[in-house]
Amino acid sequence: MKTITWVLLLVTLYFGTGISTAADFAGQIGAQYDWWDSNANIKGGQVYAPFRFEIHHKQFSATVLGGYAYTYYTPASGSTRSLNHLLDTKVNFSYEILDRLPVDVLIGLDFNLPTGKTGHHPADLVLAMDPELVSINRFGEGYNINPTFTVAKELGKWVAGVGIGYVWRGKYDFSADIRGYEPGNILNLSAEVWYDFSPHWNFRLFSNYAYYEKDRVAQADFYQEGTFLLFGWGLGYRQTKWDAGLTLRSILRDKSKFQISGGGLSTEDKNIHGDEWLGDLSFRYFLGEKTTLKSFLQGLWIRENGYPKESSRFIGPKEKITLGVGMARTLSAFLQGELWLKGFVMHQGESRFPEFQNDRHYHGFSVGGQLTGKF
Repeated sequence: MKTITWVLLLVTLYFGTGISTAADFAGQIGAQYDWWDSNANIKGGQVYAPFRFEIHHKQFSATVLGGYAYTYYTPASGSTRSLNHLLDTKVNFSYEILDRLPVDVLIGLDFNLPTGKTGHHPADLVLAMDPELVSINRFGEGYNINPTFTVAKELGKWVAGVGIGYVWRGKYDFSADIRGYEPGNILNLSAEVWYDFSPHWNFRLFSNYAYYEKDRVAQADFYQEGTFLLFGWGLGYRQTKWDAGLTLRSILRDKSKFQISGGGLSTEDKNIHGDEWLGDLSFRYFLGEKTTLKSFLQGLWIRENGYPKESSRFIGPKEKITLGVGMARTLSAFLQGELWLKGFVMHQGESRFPEFQNDRHYHGFSVGGQLTGKF
């Protein structure tokens, strides 16, 4: 009830006491099941049920996002660990200024409300699985505040935009053993450029930069994630009956800093993060006015990190291929439904960090659907 009161208060303050009948409302609910298995006789899965509600009124908009997840993990010993809980609730506000300044402006203010699960039993930390295996691997944080500012400009066939955001992250109990965890704040910068070659072809370049401040536990420096840098480009082609897109991304991460026995942080000798490349190929076919068929192919490659194989911080390479299909259909003037199915195979090379792991092969699938209503 406390969190629901927070959400209602924030929305009321944002829109005032009388929301005009001209406001637009939208709601979305869904469900997804993720399952995976491995050659090490380890398996797991997750049922994820998200929801999303939006209100738009003139230049203002507000969004509430949340969900529920049931997650389980079965090691080779067969002793399954599981967790079911609400996830954190996110409330997003935005105000846009269009056609009144030399550039278009979007001002945002996002909140993370801690309705999820924290203070986990140490044995339950295995449920925070590789994000390539399940949709949700973080079940709760503290109160976070994230103001954002974005500007965009259109010049003929060109569109360009830049954005900045800063996330203040609140204290919470990471586990029963790590109390009063203070994650470092994050500075985010982003930029994107679009160019329309013709009515059928478009091209875009985009980038993102994130700087992480120090994490602290019991008022002592604990860890500092290295800076994050992403570069990417995309190519799109559209026809009356179908369209397709290709996107390639490269992710580089700087060296992290770890706590040392004497206190303080020490920069690692080599980069613990291998360089990452991700490619997406998507295709849509418009089967009449109400039905759209979808498919996509995704490839992921993460290089082994800079440490030698005998080092306690060595992480081997990772490769993953995902293939998916789906269908979206307009069910009425106010309701749209979507279904999807995807499967993957993944290889994770032998690693020694954060614990020793033999060479592993994974396979799995996800199936889900959602309903979107607009009023």
